[in-house]
Amino acid sequence: MQFSFTTVLFALMATAAVAAPSKEAAEKRSAQTQTGECNGTSCRVGFENYECNKGSCVGNGGGDGKRCTVVDNADGTRTSWCPVGCPDNNLC
Repeated sequence: MQFSFTTVLFALMATAAVAAPSKEAAEKRSAQTQTGECNGTSCRVGFENYECNKGSCVGNGGGDGKRCTVVDNADGTRTSWCPVGCPDNNLC
């Protein structure tokens, strides 16, 4: 069985167009929140450690095992909320 170059090229382009998410879908992505616990100076969720962006895991009220939260923001960024000096008690 032989395929022409044009047929193969068309099939690849169609596959890429279907597989790629639209820009609108990426913009509508909702924030995902995961609860973790302080692990030294970072927030551990599962097997991943995330640097604290808001607050800290070190100091009075912090320490290994204290609750922290990692939020995957709708714009594609990630924010880690740690308990010491946290500006939002709902996330720390």
